[in-house]
Amino acid sequence: MLLMKPPLLYRFLKWYVFIGLRLFYRKLTIRDVQNVPQKGPVIFAINHQNAFMDAIVIATASSRNPWFLTRASVFDSAKARYWLRKLQMIPIYRFRDGHTNMKKNDEALETCKRLLTENETILIFPEGNHDCKWALRPLQKGIARIGFDTESALNFASGLKIVPVGLQYENYKRSWSDLLVSFGKPIELAGYQTLYEENPARAINLLLLDLRIGMESLIVDIQNTENHDELKQAIRNRPGRESNLVTRLQNDQQFLRLLQEEITIKVEKTEERGSSKSCIIYSILYYISLTLHIGALGLINLILKRFVKDHHWAASMKIATLLFGAPIVYFAQGLLLWSFTSFWPFVAAYLLLLPITALIVLHYRSACLK
Repeated sequence: MLLMKPPLLYRFLKWYVFIGLRLFYRKLTIRDVQNVPQKGPVIFAINHQNAFMDAIVIATASSRNPWFLTRASVFDSAKARYWLRKLQMIPIYRFRDGHTNMKKNDEALETCKRLLTENETILIFPEGNHDCKWALRPLQKGIARIGFDTESALNFASGLKIVPVGLQYENYKRSWSDLLVSFGKPIELAGYQTLYEENPARAINLLLLDLRIGMESLIVDIQNTENHDELKQAIRNRPGRESNLVTRLQNDQQFLRLLQEEITIKVEKTEERGSSKSCIIYSILYYISLTLHIGALGLINLILKRFVKDHHWAASMKIATLLFGAPIVYFAQGLLLWSFTSFWPFVAAYLLLLPITALIVLHYRSACLK
């Protein structure tokens, strides 16, 4: 069975957001994407740190076009339902939505099963909620039930695979930071058929255990909740920390194991941003460059102050504003420049300077400001 072609809006946004993410992050490394099956049903199992940012990163990271399980509250209006379905989103209710609404999830689960039987891809956050900590929380059973329900209906012949995915944000809120996306080895559900037919509960638990092991290997997983922040800071201050994100992750994981064997944690202070002579000199270029981006940055700050109550949504709203609000601001600035000068070389120079000055602003804010 051939894969369904996603709506035109979905395809356009996948391309457009991919470009936006490459500009938003200083380093965005996608690791082992060859582990993603090119055909057949797939479930992406992703750790959840950064609200909607996690979903759009994975949607652009491979050739597959996943459907998203999304909290049902955003589907309240008819217009929202129409456009969200164009973006391949499926409403899912949470415990806070009430017991009556929770029963509606049966329809969402049936939709997932139908899509998987049609060789589609589903994106699921098995932790069930998001949290900014460098830690993998307990996995919920929903992902296993969807997988086994689909396979058992097809006599375990669909070839359904769950692909563990790890998102390692250096700083989940900050733009011009680093992000490593790692695709783990696929877990084929057919390998659990005998156990599932004998004891479904044991099969579900074993699958979740295997999935957890797969996801843990792709991130820095600090399970020490009492000393989480101290351990995280110690890792970030590790001497000689690598610029290559894959090597950095591997050595961070090894360093964490060594830290957890110690009774006390010593966190060394690093040089404060903005203290070097290079930053002082660079600040001149920063303030000159900033004049071209005052409007866009002002719009971002306005959106964050007005609409973002949960800091986990900060990066998601930043990228959304940059993709859909900032172009309007820059276009308006170009029109104003043309209306005052009527001299096209000025407008052309303005357009050429936008990406250059944007890089200066982003680099300075990341490297020299607290």
